[in-house]
Amino acid sequence: MQKLLSTLVVVLICVSAFQSSINAQGIFLPASGAVNRGMGGATTGAALDAIGSLYWNPATIAAFERDEIGFGFEAVYARNRISSSIMGVGAGSTSDESGAVPVPSIGWVHQTANPNIKFGFGLFGAAGYSVNMPADATNPILGPALVGRYQTDASFFQMAPSLAITMTDRLAIGFGPVINMARIFLDQNAFVPPNLPSATFPRGNGTRYHWGLGAQLGFYYIVNDAFQIGGNIKTPMWFEPFRYHSETDTGAPRVDEVSVTLPMIISLGSAYKYSPGITFAADVRYLNYNDADAFGDPAGFGPMFNVTGLGWSDVFSVHLGGQFQVTERLTWRAGYMYVTDLFPSSATFFNVGSDIGYRHAPTFGGSYRLNEFATFSFAYNYVPDWGTTGPIVAPIVGPVPGTSVTNRTDAHIATFGINIRY
Repeated sequence: MQKLLSTLVVVLICVSAFQSSINAQGIFLPASGAVNRGMGGATTGAALDAIGSLYWNPATIAAFERDEIGFGFEAVYARNRISSSIMGVGAGSTSDESGAVPVPSIGWVHQTANPNIKFGFGLFGAAGYSVNMPADATNPILGPALVGRYQTDASFFQMAPSLAITMTDRLAIGFGPVINMARIFLDQNAFVPPNLPSATFPRGNGTRYHWGLGAQLGFYYIVNDAFQIGGNIKTPMWFEPFRYHSETDTGAPRVDEVSVTLPMIISLGSAYKYSPGITFAADVRYLNYNDADAFGDPAGFGPMFNVTGLGWSDVFSVHLGGQFQVTERLTWRAGYMYVTDLFPSSATFFNVGSDIGYRHAPTFGGSYRLNEFATFSFAYNYVPDWGTTGPIVAPIVGPVPGTSVTNRTDAHIATFGINIRY
């Protein structure tokens, strides 16, 4: 039983691979590109740049007056700290050394021969994760009797070809498929039954990129010269089964499959142009994790001691942003994000290393127009320290009395980009 529990702890920590680097919206980054980051992710009702529009509402590209291509790069530096205590054994805390995680983004908007139809194509690093936690004899959960060191990596990409059609002089709709590619590396795969008689889980690094497919549909409505509203729905992203090649205790080949679905997302937003140089935006977002395979499945153990799910709840988030043009070339931005709980504290053990939630996340940024065509943008997002605490959970036994595990995270996110309008 101790060996099985040790293995479960290792893999539950590695479950962090199912999440993005720093994002209380679960697997999804709350913003894409430097402009959208600077606005706190508020873009559903605002047509500000190609990347942000294609990421959250392709209908807004109907308002673009020129063709545009944007390139973005984001570096996410998150500090994860795991603390644990076992009565009679001891207590300790350890920080990982994962470094900065790169997240790329591209957005392109093109006016077709029909003036009422625009084509867009977005390519986003929707999620990515890296954990590099050292062994620590002073921290029970990372000591030689349980886990020791561990490492895991994951990457999620989305491609979003889109059409925006101007229906009237006020209303536009946007739609298109969302094509996904994802690869998840786990030190050991606790989502499948363990090998017997060793009671160890098979390796979770013998895998490839897997394809997923969904769609999105949005609208953009110009109420008047100053006020616009928008909405968008992303369907669940259905993936082919994630396949893992490993081996049994005797060395025979073993193939396992894990079902993963990304949640449906509904976004509503508005934008208000106070003056030609001042714009405010606000978004409200809902993510339906309860019905997403693996993420929303109950956090617990199955009859074969495999993990049944992460126990994530539906999430609501609020995004606020404003931009202020101070000179012909220079524009400043400020934003704020608020997010509800991703999972209850009782599920902390099943999300050790992936509890990267937050409540409040301020951001600021700006743009500098280099010439008639090119604009350079940047943003900085700080995620204050946040975490949860719960008991260590064992198969059959359940919560183990006299134990606790805590994961805390804070992060610095720097985003840079360039937009070319032609």
